[in-house]
Amino acid sequence: MNPAWWQLRLLVPGRDLAAVEEDLLAAGAEAITWLEDDDTAPVFVDGEYWPWNRGEALFTATAAARQRIDALLAQKAWLEYQPQVEALAEQDWVAQTQAAFPAQQFGRLWVVPHWADAPVDALTLRLDPGRAFGTGSHATTALCLEFLSEAIQGGETVLDYGCGSGILAIAALLLGAKTALGVDTDPVALEVARENAEQNGVSSQLFLALPEAEKEQRYPVVVANILAAPLVDLAPRLARRVQAGGKIALSGLLVEQEPLLLAAYAPYFSLRPAQRRDGWSLLVGERFVGEENGSPMSTL
Repeated sequence: MNPAWWQLRLLVPGRDLAAVEEDLLAAGAEAITWLEDDDTAPVFVDGEYWPWNRGEALFTATAAARQRIDALLAQKAWLEYQPQVEALAEQDWVAQTQAAFPAQQFGRLWVVPHWADAPVDALTLRLDPGRAFGTGSHATTALCLEFLSEAIQGGETVLDYGCGSGILAIAALLLGAKTALGVDTDPVALEVARENAEQNGVSSQLFLALPEAEKEQRYPVVVANILAAPLVDLAPRLARRVQAGGKIALSGLLVEQEPLLLAAYAPYFSLRPAQRRDGWSLLVGERFVGEENGSPMSTL
């Protein structure tokens, strides 16, 4: 086989990650991908590195590129990274990406990229993987979509806190919600959500805001697919967004993080047993009425 690519695989501690990536780029790497390799720290935090990082670097399969790879591996420090070099044939990367994102059904709704087809007459949300989190392929998004398929009956106002690509807010609108507000700390995510809403014909019903610009009001349905730590911190804020008897869906947490979320939200909500998938959890709660369990429903 005449390879088209050299693929270099590494296992790199977080402390070395920036330097290793700089060396790979200097050696001519065409693409570099890092994935966490530590189950105790599965979520990336902006400005920090995972304790261990499994990486793949692609180089065009030339003699010069192989010499540069061998020069890196000749360094004593690089032996710690368990390097492996593999020759790869030319591949249709576009086809592989598309195969990884087929049309998927979540209750009443199908999420479909532009290259796939859904059944005739299916309720369809058109969405391609892109610059913001949320395609339906991750367990947490799937659990939230299934929740919305059950919870949205028609005419609701919905808050999607940490909206990313806007998939959950757009799904709620397609399922029959009247309006939705998507909140995210990332302006790029809000831009992507706006584009996705336009593609799905619901841009006039979707409102978007940074957290500091969000106006406090109550909703019958709130979804927040973020991470466990910010969900704990946001518990009082999100509780104030749910009307008495309204529902909240919380995801982005690992199974072992459930007790943290249960403790944070129990003063405000009657919580169902968690739904779990692939090590991730969804918690659904109904907002207490009155002053039950120390959770007053004061007026705004």
